[in-house]
Amino acid sequence: MKGFVRHTDDYEWVDLAGHKSSALTKLLVNPHNTGNQQIDFMVSTYAPQGHAVEHIHENRHECFYFIAGTGVFDLDGVRHRIGPGSVVYVPPLVKHQIINTGFEYLTFVVTGSALEMEFYEDYHGYFIDPAKHAPDHGDS
Repeated sequence: MKGFVRHTDDYEWVDLAGHKSSALTKLLVNPHNTGNQQIDFMVSTYAPQGHAVEHIHENRHECFYFIAGTGVFDLDGVRHRIGPGSVVYVPPLVKHQIINTGFEYLTFVVTGSALEMEFYEDYHGYFIDPAKHAPDHGDS
């Protein structure tokens, strides 16, 4: 597999299971479109009151970087304020939840080890195959 260049506009917003009240995600880099079973990268934006239900991942490490908006990140039962510049690391088997408590969209990127393959199978239709779709978004 070769590398690829894409623009986030090429991806559809996905309403993931367990994400509520206009909490949307774009599934950018993952095992389906890279062949790499070790990495995953996405961008999310949650409307005011948008949230992910509390959950854990058995084997996944996650890193969150918050770009805009304000909210709360519940990490293993402890609530932390988050906003632009906040960074959160979540190891496997740690309960976590994100809630937009602000008045604007809460926007952030997430990278981590790949999720369980069932996740990618459930959202297969939203992935872009780099070999079949190579738009030009810039000057060459």
